[in-house]
Amino acid sequence: MVRLIDNINELDFLPADPYAARISALAETYGTGYDFAMFWVQSVDEKSVAAVCRVDGNMTVCCVDGADYEELAAFINAVGFLSLTSDFEVMKMLGYEPSKKSFTVEYKGGAALCGIEKTRDCDKKKIYDLLCGCGFELGDYNAFLADVCARLNKGTADFAAIMHDGEPCACAFALFKGKKSVLLGAVATNKNARGRGYASELVGTLAEENYDKKVFLFCRNDSLADFYSKIGFEKAGCWAICEKD
Repeated sequence: MVRLIDNINELDFLPADPYAARISALAETYGTGYDFAMFWVQSVDEKSVAAVCRVDGNMTVCCVDGADYEELAAFINAVGFLSLTSDFEVMKMLGYEPSKKSFTVEYKGGAALCGIEKTRDCDKKKIYDLLCGCGFELGDYNAFLADVCARLNKGTADFAAIMHDGEPCACAFALFKGKKSVLLGAVATNKNARGRGYASELVGTLAEENYDKKVFLFCRNDSLADFYSKIGFEKAGCWAICEKD
């Protein structure tokens, strides 16, 4: 059975993985009282085995042992989505063809930090422009600002940036800080500031600050797995996203 939840504590069964981080952080940010942010749990034999969230049409699925993929697939098809994010193996079980996929990496410790000065106080429009300039597809700025600020204000996200001549030249985010796990992302460095270790410093800093949880990152492409391995990350499966045309 898949049912809409009315208490975010119903998500406590979720494991410490990147999909659970995203779901639990969004639930903590928005709660269960909005039509644009909805959260469901699947139960089999009275045991919670999967969670689904959909925020502004963007869906995330997290499964544990015993999930009924046939029922989940029928439910997801019925409620619909603009994008669906899950573990690659889960997406295959659901019968969807991913639009994009790559490695998920998990932080195992040991980042060598250089103490480069960082800031958390930075114009969000400049961060948005930096990310867009580095190839991130973020959509409308006002929507980006509302979502990011909602999570930052709730403590379910964090970011750090490095400045040069008053402008951010590198940034990284703890995009979703869940109860047991954290998903990092939106790592960007201006092309004129690359090769100085800024990305490593920012990602390592955010990973170390969340030492009490499991920390993950979705590589934008396969080659980045080797880069992150140099700062304490190891491959931990693959993520996948299915985007509707």
